[in-house]
Amino acid sequence: MTDTADGSYVSAPRAARLDALLPVLLLATYFTASFALRLLRGGDLGSDEAEQIRLAHALQLGYGDQPPLYNWLFYCFGKVFGASVDTLAFLKNATLLVSCIFLGLAARKVVGARDTAWISVLGLLSLPAIFLLSQRDLTHSVGAFAAVAFFLYVLALMAERPSTGNYALLGAAAGVGLLAKYNFAIIPVATVVALLLEPGMRRLVFNWRLAVTIAVGLAVAGPHVYWVMTHLDTATGDTLTKMRGVASHEAPVQLVAAWQLLASIVKCSALTLAILAVVYRGHIRTILAASSEWTRVIGRMLLISMFLVFVIMLAVDATMMRPKWISIFFVAFPLYLAFKVDAAGIQVPGATRKLVALVGALIFISLGVVFAESFH
Repeated sequence: MTDTADGSYVSAPRAARLDALLPVLLLATYFTASFALRLLRGGDLGSDEAEQIRLAHALQLGYGDQPPLYNWLFYCFGKVFGASVDTLAFLKNATLLVSCIFLGLAARKVVGARDTAWISVLGLLSLPAIFLLSQRDLTHSVGAFAAVAFFLYVLALMAERPSTGNYALLGAAAGVGLLAKYNFAIIPVATVVALLLEPGMRRLVFNWRLAVTIAVGLAVAGPHVYWVMTHLDTATGDTLTKMRGVASHEAPVQLVAAWQLLASIVKCSALTLAILAVVYRGHIRTILAASSEWTRVIGRMLLISMFLVFVIMLAVDATMMRPKWISIFFVAFPLYLAFKVDAAGIQVPGATRKLVALVGALIFISLGVVFAESFH
């Protein structure tokens, strides 16, 4: 028998079914509510949404300082359903749901317990870029979230079965990611370095099939990369201007850049880590100290990605870093936490229900706040 929140008892099989059903119900309810509330907010468009409507008239290799993947998706959906707020809302919430699905599938490839795998999905929903910024105005980043989740799933799939087809699929995932967001290019580089640093995973890099990955990735992203090279100012100018900021700083540029990046990292990850600490209180030190092949690979991917971001900031004299600019890298963070819990072998009764309750309260309150903000 299993103790429930109200002090009653349910059978273990029934409790297991409940734990499996609650996250699914949360996902279905949340994304349905997000779609409905966006329609109720009416036709006032955010800047990213307005850009999608403005550029939906034609397919092009490039449109400006953002890659074209999300524009292409909206163009296709717009041709079928019309270029409207309804289509914008449906595409965004469907893409976020796809992100959750692929991240969950990536966790299931590695993690044994289903309850532990749900940490990756529910943790994704607890990221501020997902539950707050995406519901306000993000578009291209939303596509990048799905691309990162798909890349991580294919990486786990390839590690399990390193066939030519899976290497090709990883190349396609990398190409799609680059078409979603330019800073996605950091992720494949970080992945290769992380795999090389893990003795049991080096075989994945020292494999002739990696050439297939590179070839497929270039085939997918190549036409747009050519457009970028021939329209370099259009593709990069506005982004570099934003990163360099407008205010003067008395502190050295390097120190300002480091502080900006550190602050953004904390803003991206602290809430998700805090929720995990509440659910697994008393075990969090054991969890954070636990290690496995996959915790080391994903952890190094995150660290190397942040290091490369910092190098880029120094190279372009950047003095500003917003959390949303590095949010795509933190799609891997909930997966990392799931792997940590799995490595620690910690099983807390009712952990999934607690996660659903905490994350559910967070995301629905935030959804209400975004809805209320639209009337001011």
